[in-house]
Amino acid sequence: MNLNSELKNSLEAAQKEFENEPMKDFYNNKIAGYPSRLRVKRILEELGDIKGKKVLDIGCEAGFISLKILKKQPSDLYAIDIIDEAINEFKEKLKHRKYNTNIIVKKAFLQEIPFKENFFDIAVCTEVIEHAPNIIRCFDEMARVIKKGGLLFLTFPNEKLRKKVYPLVKLLGVNTDIEKEVTLFEYNPREIIKILKKHFIIKKFDRLPWFFPITYFIICKKM
Repeated sequence: MNLNSELKNSLEAAQKEFENEPMKDFYNNKIAGYPSRLRVKRILEELGDIKGKKVLDIGCEAGFISLKILKKQPSDLYAIDIIDEAINEFKEKLKHRKYNTNIIVKKAFLQEIPFKENFFDIAVCTEVIEHAPNIIRCFDEMARVIKKGGLLFLTFPNEKLRKKVYPLVKLLGVNTDIEKEVTLFEYNPREIIKILKKHFIIKKFDRLPWFFPITYFIICKKM
Protein backbone atom coordinates (compact mmCIF):
# COMPACT_ATOMS: atom_id res chain seq x y z
CA MET A 1 0.00 0.00 0.00
CA ASN A 2 1.33 3.42 -0.92
CA LEU A 3 1.61 5.57 2.19
CA ASN A 4 0.52 9.19 1.95
CA SER A 5 1.44 11.66 4.70
CA GLU A 6 -1.66 10.87 6.77
CA LEU A 7 -0.99 7.14 6.73
CA LYS A 8 2.66 7.71 7.58
CA ASN A 9 1.58 9.81 10.56
CA SER A 10 -0.82 7.06 11.60
CA LEU A 11 1.92 4.43 11.35
CA GLU A 12 4.36 6.57 13.33
CA ALA A 13 1.72 7.23 16.00
CA ALA A 14 0.88 3.53 16.31
CA GLN A 15 4.57 2.68 16.57
CA LYS A 16 5.08 5.32 19.24
CA GLU A 17 2.09 4.12 21.22
CA PHE A 18 3.21 0.48 21.12
CA GLU A 19 6.68 1.43 22.31
CA ASN A 20 5.65 3.90 25.01
CA GLU A 21 2.11 2.97 26.06
CA PRO A 22 1.35 -0.63 25.05
CA MET A 23 -2.23 -1.69 25.69
CA LYS A 24 -1.04 -4.44 28.03
CA ASP A 25 -0.08 -1.67 30.47
CA PHE A 26 -3.73 -0.64 30.60
CA TYR A 27 -5.13 -4.17 30.65
CA ASN A 28 -2.81 -5.33 33.44
CA ASN A 29 -2.99 -2.26 35.66
CA LYS A 30 -5.18 -3.23 38.63
CA ILE A 31 -6.97 0.14 38.91
CA ALA A 32 -6.34 2.10 35.69
CA GLY A 33 -7.03 -0.98 33.58
CA TYR A 34 -10.55 -1.55 34.89
CA PRO A 35 -12.34 0.34 32.04
CA SER A 36 -10.25 -1.48 29.41
CA ARG A 37 -10.95 -4.88 30.93
CA LEU A 38 -14.65 -3.99 31.19
CA ARG A 39 -14.68 -3.05 27.50
CA VAL A 40 -13.10 -6.37 26.51
CA LYS A 41 -15.45 -8.30 28.79
CA ARG A 42 -18.45 -6.59 27.20
CA ILE A 43 -17.23 -7.39 23.69
CA LEU A 44 -16.73 -11.05 24.56
CA GLU A 45 -20.17 -11.27 26.16
CA GLU A 46 -21.86 -9.65 23.17
CA LEU A 47 -20.02 -11.91 20.73
CA GLY A 48 -21.88 -14.88 22.17
CA ASP A 49 -21.39 -18.26 20.51
CA ILE A 50 -19.02 -17.81 17.57
CA LYS A 51 -18.20 -21.45 16.84
CA GLY A 52 -18.08 -21.95 13.09
CA LYS A 53 -17.68 -18.20 12.47
CA LYS A 54 -14.98 -16.28 10.63
CA VAL A 55 -13.80 -13.40 12.83
CA LEU A 56 -11.59 -10.43 11.99
CA ASP A 57 -9.74 -8.52 14.74
CA ILE A 58 -8.82 -5.11 13.33
CA GLY A 59 -5.89 -3.47 15.08
CA CYS A 60 -4.98 -6.57 17.07
CA GLU A 61 -1.69 -5.14 18.42
CA ALA A 62 0.03 -7.97 20.35
CA GLY A 63 -3.10 -10.13 20.45
CA PHE A 64 -4.64 -9.44 23.85
CA ILE A 65 -8.23 -9.51 22.58
CA SER A 66 -7.59 -12.03 19.81
CA LEU A 67 -6.34 -14.57 22.34
CA LYS A 68 -9.55 -14.18 24.32
CA ILE A 69 -11.65 -14.50 21.16
CA LEU A 70 -9.81 -17.74 20.38
CA LYS A 71 -11.10 -19.24 23.64
CA LYS A 72 -14.59 -18.94 22.13
CA GLN A 73 -13.47 -21.29 19.32
CA PRO A 74 -14.34 -19.53 16.06
CA SER A 75 -13.58 -21.57 12.95
CA ASP A 76 -11.22 -18.84 11.71
CA LEU A 77 -9.56 -15.86 13.33
CA TYR A 78 -7.88 -13.26 11.15
CA ALA A 79 -6.00 -10.45 12.88
CA ILE A 80 -4.39 -7.37 11.36
CA ASP A 81 -2.19 -4.56 12.64
CA ILE A 82 0.33 -2.13 11.17
CA ILE A 83 3.15 -2.59 13.69
CA ASP A 84 5.65 -5.33 12.90
CA GLU A 85 6.83 -5.67 16.51
CA ALA A 86 3.27 -6.12 17.77
CA ILE A 87 2.50 -8.73 15.13
CA ASN A 88 5.71 -10.62 15.90
CA GLU A 89 4.91 -10.57 19.63
CA PHE A 90 1.44 -11.97 18.89
CA LYS A 91 2.83 -14.71 16.67
CA GLU A 92 5.33 -15.64 19.38
CA LYS A 93 2.49 -16.05 21.88
CA LEU A 94 0.65 -18.33 19.44
CA LYS A 95 3.64 -20.67 19.25
CA HIS A 96 3.06 -21.74 22.83
CA ARG A 97 -0.66 -22.46 22.50
CA LYS A 98 -2.74 -24.97 20.57
CA TYR A 99 -6.06 -24.06 18.98
CA ASN A 100 -8.48 -25.81 16.64
CA THR A 101 -9.07 -22.44 14.98
CA ASN A 102 -7.45 -21.46 11.69
CA ILE A 103 -5.38 -18.39 12.60
CA ILE A 104 -4.01 -15.78 10.20
CA VAL A 105 -2.08 -12.76 11.47
CA LYS A 106 -1.08 -10.15 8.88
CA LYS A 107 0.28 -6.65 8.60
CA ALA A 108 -2.37 -4.47 6.98
CA PHE A 109 -3.93 -1.04 7.10
CA LEU A 110 -7.59 -0.57 7.91
CA GLN A 111 -7.92 1.58 4.80
CA GLU A 112 -7.01 -1.41 2.61
CA ILE A 113 -8.02 -4.69 4.26
CA PRO A 114 -6.38 -7.52 2.27
CA PHE A 115 -9.31 -9.94 2.19
CA LYS A 116 -12.08 -10.64 -0.30
CA GLU A 117 -15.60 -9.26 -0.19
CA ASN A 118 -18.26 -10.78 2.07
CA PHE A 119 -15.69 -12.95 3.85
CA PHE A 120 -16.22 -12.44 7.58
CA ASP A 121 -19.16 -13.16 9.84
CA ILE A 122 -17.86 -10.78 12.49
CA ALA A 123 -15.33 -7.94 12.72
CA VAL A 124 -14.06 -6.43 15.95
CA CYS A 125 -12.50 -2.96 15.81
CA THR A 126 -11.78 -1.69 19.30
CA GLU A 127 -9.89 1.52 20.12
CA VAL A 128 -8.54 1.85 16.57
CA ILE A 129 -10.41 4.48 14.57
CA GLU A 130 -9.08 7.36 16.69
CA HIS A 131 -5.69 6.61 15.13
CA ALA A 132 -6.91 6.06 11.57
CA PRO A 133 -7.21 8.74 8.84
CA ASN A 134 -9.87 8.64 6.12
CA ILE A 135 -12.56 7.19 8.37
CA ILE A 136 -15.10 6.87 5.54
CA ARG A 137 -12.69 4.65 3.59
CA CYS A 138 -12.11 2.62 6.77
CA PHE A 139 -15.79 1.85 7.21
CA ASP A 140 -16.19 1.16 3.49
CA GLU A 141 -13.46 -1.47 3.82
CA MET A 142 -14.98 -3.03 6.93
CA ALA A 143 -18.34 -3.25 5.18
CA ARG A 144 -16.74 -4.74 2.08
CA VAL A 145 -15.20 -7.70 3.92
CA ILE A 146 -18.16 -8.41 6.24
CA LYS A 147 -20.92 -10.68 4.94
CA LYS A 148 -24.47 -9.44 4.54
CA GLY A 149 -26.05 -9.86 7.96
CA GLY A 150 -22.62 -9.99 9.59
CA LEU A 151 -21.75 -7.95 12.66
CA LEU A 152 -19.29 -5.19 13.43
CA PHE A 153 -18.28 -4.56 17.05
CA LEU A 154 -16.82 -1.07 17.33
CA THR A 155 -15.44 0.92 20.26
CA PHE A 156 -13.72 4.30 20.35
CA PRO A 157 -12.88 6.80 23.09
CA ASN A 158 -14.83 9.66 24.53
CA GLU A 159 -11.58 11.58 24.36
CA LYS A 160 -12.81 14.79 26.00
CA LEU A 161 -13.68 12.84 29.12
CA ARG A 162 -10.60 10.64 29.01
CA LYS A 163 -8.32 13.65 28.96
CA LYS A 164 -9.61 14.60 32.40
CA VAL A 165 -8.36 11.36 33.94
CA TYR A 166 -5.02 11.01 32.15
CA PRO A 167 -3.09 12.72 34.99
CA LEU A 168 -4.58 10.24 37.48
CA VAL A 169 -3.90 7.28 35.21
CA LYS A 170 -0.29 8.43 34.91
CA LEU A 171 0.02 8.42 38.71
CA LEU A 172 -1.21 4.82 38.63
CA GLY A 173 1.73 3.80 36.45
CA VAL A 174 0.54 4.13 32.84
CA ASN A 175 2.36 6.52 30.50
CA THR A 176 -0.42 8.79 29.23
CA ASP A 177 1.88 11.63 28.17
CA ILE A 178 2.02 10.07 24.73
CA GLU A 179 -1.76 10.27 24.18
CA LYS A 180 -1.73 13.77 22.69
CA GLU A 181 0.66 12.50 20.01
CA VAL A 182 -0.96 9.16 19.18
CA THR A 183 -4.68 9.97 19.38
CA LEU A 184 -5.01 11.67 16.01
CA PHE A 185 -8.79 12.08 15.83
CA GLU A 186 -11.64 12.77 18.24
CA TYR A 187 -14.97 11.46 17.01
CA ASN A 188 -18.48 12.32 18.08
CA PRO A 189 -20.67 9.19 18.16
CA ARG A 190 -23.34 10.94 16.09
CA GLU A 191 -20.95 11.45 13.18
CA ILE A 192 -19.70 7.86 13.41
CA ILE A 193 -23.24 6.46 13.47
CA LYS A 194 -24.15 8.62 10.47
CA ILE A 195 -21.22 7.16 8.49
CA LEU A 196 -21.98 3.61 9.63
CA LYS A 197 -25.58 3.86 8.42
CA LYS A 198 -24.32 3.88 4.84
CA HIS A 199 -23.64 0.15 5.21
CA PHE A 200 -24.99 -1.00 8.56
CA ILE A 201 -28.05 -1.14 10.78
CA ILE A 202 -27.21 0.03 14.30
CA LYS A 203 -28.19 -2.75 16.70
CA LYS A 204 -26.83 -1.33 19.94
CA PHE A 205 -25.18 1.84 21.19
CA ASP A 206 -23.79 2.20 24.69
CA ARG A 207 -21.30 4.11 26.80
CA LEU A 208 -18.84 2.36 29.13
CA PRO A 209 -18.63 2.32 32.06
CA TRP A 210 -22.06 3.74 32.83
CA PHE A 211 -20.81 5.78 35.81
CA PHE A 212 -17.93 7.37 33.87
CA PRO A 213 -18.53 6.83 30.14
CA ILE A 214 -15.09 7.11 28.56
CA THR A 215 -15.77 4.59 25.78
CA TYR A 216 -18.41 4.45 23.06
CA PHE A 217 -19.60 0.96 22.15
CA ILE A 218 -21.53 0.16 18.97
CA ILE A 219 -22.78 -3.11 17.51
CA CYS A 220 -24.08 -2.96 13.95
CA LYS A 221 -25.29 -5.37 11.30
CA LYS A 222 -24.36 -5.16 7.64
CA MET A 223 -27.33 -4.50 5.37
